[in-house]
Amino acid sequence: PDANLFPEYSDALAEIMKSEAYAYFNDVVREDRSLLDLIDSDVMYVNEDLAAIYGMEGISGNDLQRVQVADASRGGVLGMAAVLTSTSHSLRTSPVLRGMWVMERLLGEHVPPPPPNVPSLPEDGKSVEGLTFRQQLEVHREKAECAGCHSKMDPLGFGLENFDPIGRWRDTQSDLPIDASGVLPSGQTFAGPAALKEILMSEKDKFARNLSKKMLGYALGRSLNRYDNCVIDDSLTALRDNEYRPSALINTIILSYPFRHRYSNGSS
Repeated sequence: PDANLFPEYSDALAEIMKSEAYAYFNDVVREDRSLLDLIDSDVMYVNEDLAAIYGMEGISGNDLQRVQVADASRGGVLGMAAVLTSTSHSLRTSPVLRGMWVMERLLGEHVPPPPPNVPSLPEDGKSVEGLTFRQQLEVHREKAECAGCHSKMDPLGFGLENFDPIGRWRDTQSDLPIDASGVLPSGQTFAGPAALKEILMSEKDKFARNLSKKMLGYALGRSLNRYDNCVIDDSLTALRDNEYRPSALINTIILSYPFRHRYSNGSS
């Protein structure tokens, strides 16, 4: 983030943002809570500086503290400053990057690279010719070669536009109201991060399958192949049958044939 526009941002704040993500995931696994809490939850980890970013009062000290939150826009990875900052540019948010992050990291969908010679959008996100940044992006995606991917990514990213480039809540940008509504290719409509999380919760099996792939690849220490699909299917079944608890996923993976017959340096 640009130091002039975001003087609150520092290396120390960046570290605590990352620490929040680590602490949150560890909390879910340690307490064997539903992995769906990664999408939606009423728990957060904050310290005094991070609480200021989130507009939370009554938090003091440098250490992370577990707190209950009533704000449906927070809780889960979509409301985390680490995710929101890493999917923004230095001067503005990026609905494209944020939408692509949701598609790839949460839902496991492949997003192809943009075609060559596509003009870029203003880096500062300011109004151009009376158009909001969202309207500029909508004009940009009218190009036939861009529409296919942008019609999927952009609505997801627009749903997070109330969060600025370092994760603070905002209602306006350049004195114009934020439009955080989206229409998905399926026809589903929503407005804002809380409603976006409801959409993602309806895709919980797609999320669970993608997370199973990530966990299995991490456990095996290699890229997955088609022979691993049976383990992915077993993992998804175990998650469904056990309230999506991490223990069900971990047990399925460590008892699977590929994990128990891993190869190292050519020998079993």
